[in-house]
Amino acid sequence: MFIRSSISVLAILSLWTATSCSTPPKTIDGTPQKSGTETVYILGTNDIHGSLAPIPAKTREEEGTAPVPYTRGGAAILATQIRILRQELGSKLLHLDAGDEFQGSVESNAEEGAPMVQFFNAVGLNAAAVGNHEFDFGPEGPEGTQGDPLGALKKRMSEAKYVYVASNIVKKSNGSMPSFPNMVPHTLLQAGSLKVGVIGLSTLDTPVTTRAAFVRDLAFTDLKEATLREADALRKEGAQIIVITAHVGLKCLPGRAKASHSVRKPNDPQGECGEKDELVRLLKSLPSGTVDAVVAGHSHQVVHHWVAGVPVIQAGTRNQVFNLLSITYDWNQKKVLHEESRIEGPIPVCEQFFKNQKDCDGDRPAPKDGRGPLIQAKFRNKSISPDPAVMALLEPVFARSEVQKKQVLAQAVQPIEHTRTAESPLGNLVSDAIRKSVQTDFALVNSGGLRAPIEAGPITFEALFRTLPFDNSIAVLNVNGKELKNILRVAESGSRGFFPVSGLRLRLIDPQYDAPSNDLDKNGRIDPWEINRLIEAKTLQGQSIRDDHWYTLATIDFLVTGGDDLGWAMSQIPADRVQLAAGGLIRDVVQNYLAELKTVNTAENPLVLPKQPRMTFEKAHKAQKAQKRRRRK
Repeated sequence: MFIRSSISVLAILSLWTATSCSTPPKTIDGTPQKSGTETVYILGTNDIHGSLAPIPAKTREEEGTAPVPYTRGGAAILATQIRILRQELGSKLLHLDAGDEFQGSVESNAEEGAPMVQFFNAVGLNAAAVGNHEFDFGPEGPEGTQGDPLGALKKRMSEAKYVYVASNIVKKSNGSMPSFPNMVPHTLLQAGSLKVGVIGLSTLDTPVTTRAAFVRDLAFTDLKEATLREADALRKEGAQIIVITAHVGLKCLPGRAKASHSVRKPNDPQGECGEKDELVRLLKSLPSGTVDAVVAGHSHQVVHHWVAGVPVIQAGTRNQVFNLLSITYDWNQKKVLHEESRIEGPIPVCEQFFKNQKDCDGDRPAPKDGRGPLIQAKFRNKSISPDPAVMALLEPVFARSEVQKKQVLAQAVQPIEHTRTAESPLGNLVSDAIRKSVQTDFALVNSGGLRAPIEAGPITFEALFRTLPFDNSIAVLNVNGKELKNILRVAESGSRGFFPVSGLRLRLIDPQYDAPSNDLDKNGRIDPWEINRLIEAKTLQGQSIRDDHWYTLATIDFLVTGGDDLGWAMSQIPADRVQLAAGGLIRDVVQNYLAELKTVNTAENPLVLPKQPRMTFEKAHKAQKAQKRRRRK
């Protein structure tokens, strides 16, 4: 397990706080601080997914222009930026994380998240929400270890110098708070002269977005009920400001707001946020004034928006950006001045900037005069380089994984992109690998299980791990055509994106059009997964899937056990026709497949064939006509 550095966490924090000043600058946007008011600052991170090392990337350029290699992210770079903010803002700065800390990198997964806890201890994290992927490791120890299914998470919590805040996680047996070390339903933090109450929320999707067996004894209760209860308790304890740190997602359009680093006010132009998104529904249901701000996570979006008058920040994923939120309190009126709240972000985390862009975002189009050369990045007019104390803490971790990470598995001639809203090149590669590994008729994989695209060039083990960080095993089902179409119908409902397939051609109703639905699980409501976008399923040879024929389907254990909304469809299949561990881990299977191919996604043999797509999307009226024809037959 994790070997502690000779540089202690206390030494790092002492070094940082020794140079802190107690008086912050005017305000986040440089205007004078109003008399009788005090401003506190919330640094928000989320969905870091174990990304301790900088992420190598290449710029996306127009055809004919060579991409430029660069890096973004890195825990030691973020540590430097946090140190700068602590020196500038002193005790008025709080750092909250919105969950999904551990799962997702070679370094972190090898030690079940221990290096991430050590990093957060070093930079002085104040509180964190519990993400769905915090539960992924199960019992403490190597894969296959028996014991407490929450053992690894409890061990990480016991090592943390910060609190985990879980307001809506209870025991199924009696509704009480589970006995996790260092986990509380709410916490009261001091920021300057103000008391800031923090409520922690976890998505209600947790039971279907982690391994079901690991959370079988837990219930994830109503978000509104938990928020109102904990907010009331915090006000009674003297909280003047209440902030939610929530592993509960939302997706918002940027609108006319700048996509680059800037300061935003409540009345600045901003895009709409999804009305049906879990966090949006919560905030719109709360009485005004219940909470004053939210640090959000789970949906991997960059968000700097106001929802129902509440500022919400979310910093994408993998430690590439963060946001800074200011909240101003009026001591005379004894209330938060919501009109004075400000959001600064997204603040890039990188050691070098493209000179003309003043950031390290190589995904967005280059300026008219080009991106410019890479130069040393600056933050608050200070040059950015890796924090030496944090680097010393992490160097042993990096050294243990370096050889494995750099192993080259194959070559990608073109980038292998991933999308959840259409046929995915990466999804085709992975589903083909699964199908070949166990020699089945078809294969299906969840789009959410593929976490990152693969750049053109050498495909290293590190790149593959970023793409497939979860230790899911290959499962095989023996199903008749009716059962197969039930699975496909739910998988392609769009509720969790469109699931990649191998060996099949699917016709689907385009997600921009309405589609029919019915209450499959008979619970009295229509859930998003019960929308039917499946028009037709055929084999690659053009044969329709017949209800009375038998087929073999390869997938992953996460889906067989009901993950990503497949619970009802999988419950229709008898257990004696399910091989839950029919093959190896999905990452190992894809690694072997790449080694056989050697070269992938060439111009002559692309992963998506334009003339022979695996998925075609049709307008609603065409789909409805096709369904009527089938009914007449």
